[in-house]
Amino acid sequence: MRHVARRSIGPAVLAAAVLASSDAKAVGTRTFELDTLDKLSGGDTQGVSVGSDGVVRAGWTLGNLAFPENAGATATSAVALADGSVLVGTGPSAGGKVVRIANGQSIVWADTKESAVNALAVDRAGNVYAATTSSRIYRISQGKAELFATLPGVESVFALAVDKSGTALFAATGSEGTVLRIEPSGVSSVYFKTSDPFVVSLAITDDGTVYAGTSGKGLLYRITAPGRATVVYDFPGEDVHAIAAGPSGSVYAIVDEEPSGSPTETPESSRAHTTSGRFAPGPTPAVRTRPGKGSLWRFDAQGRPERLMHHDEFHYLSLAVDAHGTPYVGTGAEGRIYTVDDTHAVSLLAHANERQIAAIGSSNKTWFAIGSDPSTFHQLLSIGGADSVWTSKPLDAGVRARFGHATWRSAGAVEVSTRTGDTQTPDTTWSPWSAPIAQGGAIPSPPGRFVQIRGRLRDSGATLTDLIVPFVTENLRAIITEVGARERTAREPREPMPSSGSEPPKHDSVVHVTWKVDNPDNDELRFRVQFRQEGQPRWLDATRRDDVLTKPELDWDTATLPEGKYRLRVDASDELANPPSESLHFALESPPLLVDNTPPFFKSLSLQGRRLRAEVADGLGPIARVDVAIDGRAEWRPLAPLDGIFDTADESIDTDLTPLLVGLDSGPHIVAVRAFDAAGNSVVREVQTP
Repeated sequence: MRHVARRSIGPAVLAAAVLASSDAKAVGTRTFELDTLDKLSGGDTQGVSVGSDGVVRAGWTLGNLAFPENAGATATSAVALADGSVLVGTGPSAGGKVVRIANGQSIVWADTKESAVNALAVDRAGNVYAATTSSRIYRISQGKAELFATLPGVESVFALAVDKSGTALFAATGSEGTVLRIEPSGVSSVYFKTSDPFVVSLAITDDGTVYAGTSGKGLLYRITAPGRATVVYDFPGEDVHAIAAGPSGSVYAIVDEEPSGSPTETPESSRAHTTSGRFAPGPTPAVRTRPGKGSLWRFDAQGRPERLMHHDEFHYLSLAVDAHGTPYVGTGAEGRIYTVDDTHAVSLLAHANERQIAAIGSSNKTWFAIGSDPSTFHQLLSIGGADSVWTSKPLDAGVRARFGHATWRSAGAVEVSTRTGDTQTPDTTWSPWSAPIAQGGAIPSPPGRFVQIRGRLRDSGATLTDLIVPFVTENLRAIITEVGARERTAREPREPMPSSGSEPPKHDSVVHVTWKVDNPDNDELRFRVQFRQEGQPRWLDATRRDDVLTKPELDWDTATLPEGKYRLRVDASDELANPPSESLHFALESPPLLVDNTPPFFKSLSLQGRRLRAEVADGLGPIARVDVAIDGRAEWRPLAPLDGIFDTADESIDTDLTPLLVGLDSGPHIVAVRAFDAAGNSVVREVQTP
């Protein structure tokens, strides 16, 4: 039988410091080292960018303009007009509207009465078109939404683009997967039919070539004339979410790998469905899904692919490219704006408070971004500036810690300060931000489980990198919660001795002792194991005094011990990670376990005719099993005790062997009798039939 002692404890093991440079063992001083894009991201970036080179430098300073309350919580698309205003389409719920941003104000400019406005476009004459989650496209004029075209065989329109002449529209549609050309009169025709059910993105280059991206297979098409197209690329992702034309005939595309599982709809709204019941793709940010994977691709004029950037933590939602070929990507989670240069160096330009960046564009050479959930207009106010501030995410030491002297590398005017607290999200219980600390100076913030670092870049050329924050956590006692013991050769978990059937396990004098430990501060632990016989006061060492046992297991050899019941005691100490005055101990005893290395013996064994009689005894007992085998055969057959149950150290056998001898010749036979005690020790004796 397996012997186990358990102890009930409180909270689960606390997490170790997520950014500590040291390994899993908390020995003395540890550090937070903030020197990569990932480690420097996740907090607040106001007027700063974070690069893949691990440097914080000047970034976008964005303004914030909320949408009217009746405009809808989500945004889907945007277009800049010649007068400098920006129109934004909204999605569910309470969406289907077009919001106008001008002169620092936002108003509902038009209402399509549809579930969502998926796309907006403006032609050369200044006519604004709104594509919706239905087959209808509206023309927005003087603040009114007038029906412009109803597209036959179309369930939803996902993207719009104006042709090279600046008059006709191209529409990306589902669920037939067509690209339609719509004349100024509203008459539509199929320009190309894809092999996917949904076309979700469009772009037109200066030479009039139409590029279309699909959802399902994730294909990028190059369409040169009605019905004439080639596949530029078959992406590993399923959704070519947006396309943008770049300079010199280049084309950019963001591609998403859909997360596993079905989308989760918000209670207030639902995504457009096709007649088959499938969710239609497209810009519908009200639908909350698990974060997917996003990648940015560039194709040169010869169509050669190059993946510039990717993230496995979230999908991409919006894309824009400037005249120099610099791409800007908005994410569908975390509300981030990224860019990447020709060397694949990635920079986090801005981190908005909204969940998504639904659109990025420029108006009068000024960049803007549309946040979604909630809908917010962000205009680029400046790059860098006196109020450019980078704030780390809360860094978790696992338990309360004291923080030492901070170091970093910087250029220009940079101020670094800290604050600490004991909650994952900073609140009023946190300490205030400290005064600026000197390079290599002591952190003045009080002890806490979490710490945040803030860097203020005072000029546009300032940079900050390689922040190192040392800390020492409070010492917490490790708790042994369970001690178990079994024979080394026993099956795990050890089963009781079977009364018949399979071969019983062989006895082993070595007992394998294991224990479980809750180690809240992740200190390296040293274990000591002792034992004592029941009724004896003295504990004896199962290990040598100079052994440094750090694994939660021990093979304990009991071959030279007297038979009897024993207890084990396991002591856990964190002395390897702490000074003698601060080290802590905890010990837990096992329940009694039986040490029995002596086999049972036969007090008597006889065969009268074919009737077998035997008396078997054991020093500790109980007798667990008695078998018989005939003429050296490997087949052992169980025998029952005289009283019907094996439960004492003395058992008697009185049984007729005739059924086992049926079919054998009449000559004498060798009868082997084998007896086991509960510890698995066994003895075999033989008798011969007349």
